Amino acid sequence: MAAFLPVLLSREEAPSTDDLPHEDHGPALNTVFWTLTSVSFLFMTLRMWCKYLRGRYLWWDDYVLIASWIALCVSAATTTVCVSLDYGKHLYDMRPEVSTRMQLVAVFAGFFSVLSAAWSKTSFALTVIRLSEPWMKMMIWLIIVSLNGILGTAMLFMWVKCRPFAKIWDDSIEGWCIEPAKVITLYQWSAGYSGAMDIVLALCPWVLLWRLSMTKREKVGVAICMSMGVVAGVASFVKMVMLPKLSGDPTETVAVTIWGGAEGSITIIAASIPVLRNLIIREKRPALPELSPSYEQRRRAQVGYNDTEDSSISPASGKAGFSSPMVDTLRTWGEKG
Repeated sequence: MAAFLPVLLSREEAPSTDDLPHEDHGPALNTVFWTLTSVSFLFMTLRMWCKYLRGRYLWWDDYVLIASWIALCVSAATTTVCVSLDYGKHLYDMRPEVSTRMQLVAVFAGFFSVLSAAWSKTSFALTVIRLSEPWMKMMIWLIIVSLNGILGTAMLFMWVKCRPFAKIWDDSIEGWCIEPAKVITLYQWSAGYSGAMDIVLALCPWVLLWRLSMTKREKVGVAICMSMGVVAGVASFVKMVMLPKLSGDPTETVAVTIWGGAEGSITIIAASIPVLRNLIIREKRPALPELSPSYEQRRRAQVGYNDTEDSSISPASGKAGFSSPMVDTLRTWGEKG
């Protein structure tokens, strides 16, 4: 991501650039980053619209998801500013007079990219926690705390790795910085842990759904929809593998920047897909005239629906005593025709 640029960027100039490549990856970076941001916004908006259609209020997982998208949008905007300041070009093609400014903006771009990933994963974890049994709730809370702690440490080091503070983006200032290899190692292992937690959170719905009164096909379908966070985990692992291979040229960090943005945007999409699946199924069902309010009430009663603000059906037993609007969604997905 762009945050690694201040760690790697050197002011040493190549003796001759005549025979060297002169690519500019900036335009492609802007296109990919803003496409990811726009697509994730579309999915998030459809998620909120689906909840509105079902008469559901937004909960903490929704607000955290919105905050994560805002952080992603800030990261995309600051990355665009970096591109306007020559980010995406080779070091020898960058204008020296804008280098310091670009490195400062790059720190903000990387910071908000990691923040978006942390908050989007937290949002999905909060969704799963509402469906969980006590032992799984404790595990997920541990994931939430540890994930935010580790990614938060990585974000903190973006700002405290040098003394004086301004040396982070201006290496002409006298002072000291933590060895770049150590900082890269920290970023690498935080990305690895983030990806591992994506996998763990993706497995949780399989444990929960297998105990619901659904057909096997419906269970698998819903579980797959709620397990799309695995793709975000893959993005984290790709970033983890790429980080140690960075050798110093700014163009090498462009791919890491893209994967960093993809991690947050994919998690936002993955957190929205389960709700959208319910909307799609509703659209596919024919509009039957006999679906009057009285019929609907009888149908809901047959599947154990509690017509309060929050459903009180336990995912494990189908009995009262567990408050979760998402349980109603899952049971609706499990209905036939």
